Amino acid sequence: MSACSKVISNESTEPVTVKAIRELLAAKADALVRRSADDLAALIHADFVYVNASGARFDKASYVETYCRSGKVVFRSQQVDDLEVKRFPNFLVATMILRDQFSAGGREIRATYRSLGVFSEANGKWLWAAGQTMNAG
Repeated sequence: MSACSKVISNESTEPVTVKAIRELLAAKADALVRRSADDLAALIHADFVYVNASGARFDKASYVETYCRSGKVVFRSQQVDDLEVKRFPNFLVATMILRDQFSAGGREIRATYRSLGVFSEANGKWLWAAGQTMNAG
């Protein structure tokens, strides 16, 4: 499951918006752990683009396939820390630390990543539109 802590926002980001992104990230982590492709897909923008820590690029369909349907990557947990959300006209940018536990290629992995997410609003709801993750070092 996901836990978000130390939420920071800039002056133009309303607390309700930060709460919405925190809830979206918790729902994403929950969908990953449960391998619920439908729940994950509902959180992602149709034109989604993502680059993972290995440099692989995903669109919405390939992200959902890889992280929910295929079994190539099976999440045990994802914790979000140090969440910072900044508002821009028509979109939000969030930076965070991800503490992941998952299996991939027959190996159990515990890793910490720095991640950036871009969120757009559609029909009164925030969707994950883009992201990039890298090793936290």
